[in-house]
Amino acid sequence: MKALLHVIEKQNGVTIKALSLIEGVSELTIRRDIQILEEKRLVKNVRGAIFYNYDEAADGSYLLSIATNRNRKEKKRIGAFAAKLIQPGEFIIIDNGSTMECLAANIPSNMELTVLCYNMNVLNHLYQKPNINLIFCGGNFHHQTLMFECAESLEIIRRARAGKVFVSAVGIHETMGVTCVDEYELPSKREIIKAGVERILLADSSKFGKMGSCFIGELDLFQKVITDTGLSQEWADLIRGKGIELILV
Repeated sequence: MKALLHVIEKQNGVTIKALSLIEGVSELTIRRDIQILEEKRLVKNVRGAIFYNYDEAADGSYLLSIATNRNRKEKKRIGAFAAKLIQPGEFIIIDNGSTMECLAANIPSNMELTVLCYNMNVLNHLYQKPNINLIFCGGNFHHQTLMFECAESLEIIRRARAGKVFVSAVGIHETMGVTCVDEYELPSKREIIKAGVERILLADSSKFGKMGSCFIGELDLFQKVITDTGLSQEWADLIRGKGIELILV
């Protein structure tokens, strides 16, 4: 099981047939093992492709509290640097995710700013800052990610035009693009990308080469990528080769 999990994590989105060939066992055996791993919520089967479940709680559900504690130092550096890019008087949008909390926490208390957001923890960091004009998109609440979303919220986002949009991801893959964990995140992420003049991806280096089950868009949707110095040279070359500004902190 451990060997199978290792292969799935390394080759995220791998098929049953491919796993059978890699492990040298029958497809029936692989299907039985995958069923056990699915029951333990360690993997997802999405239309025949097997994905590793990142950021899982003990019972298998995604929890933002767990994700927040992973690579915490790197996320704090990324969030602190991203906050320095914000100019007084701007209108910005902050996405869902643990790195976004670090961004919100580092926005100066005295800065005059308009912020659109839809995550409870991001809101908690911002509402006590008196000079920030908050637009909060409510709706259906998701306990795992502390995100709110609904059709009415999407209409608010569609009417917005932001100078900067900060977006998170669970995985950035060289061929499969930028991905997230759950389908309910997709509409909001895609709409804020459309609403931003400058689109900035925040992700620690552990996310590169990995892939979630839900496709947000191609990497070249973003003008800037902010990550930590643990990023490999191969990834740095790939990002810069697409004409994207790469910032390592």
